[in-house]
Amino acid sequence: MTVSSKLVEVPKSGFSSIPVIDISDPESKHDMVKACEDFGFFKVINHSVSSELVSVLDHEAVEFFSLPTSQKTQVAGYPFGYGKRAIGRNGDVGWVEYLLMNANLDFGSHPFPPGLLQNPETFRLDST
Repeated sequence: MTVSSKLVEVPKSGFSSIPVIDISDPESKHDMVKACEDFGFFKVINHSVSSELVSVLDHEAVEFFSLPTSQKTQVAGYPFGYGKRAIGRNGDVGWVEYLLMNANLDFGSHPFPPGLLQNPETFRLDST
């Protein structure tokens, strides 16, 4: 079996790292818009979500995206659920997988990844 060693040149983005948005700053909304326009995504800090919960969500994300495509597509739907898209002007840059979830678990009967629904109250913020 021969493995291709073809290299793909990645265009320079002008960024040296992922933009970090401090949402405790009331002016951060402008930074979010700029990061989305210029970079496509960003990291959020000072969001008041515990590091323990972030770790659980990270673990669940790794578990979910490690599944075979046939299992991931079982939670596909519109507008929420699993999906994948080619990226680049001609779909030639690569592809991206995503999982869009509604924050309201009572909304519709949309299937969610099993790990996230085993204990859904773990993922809810107490708004009282």
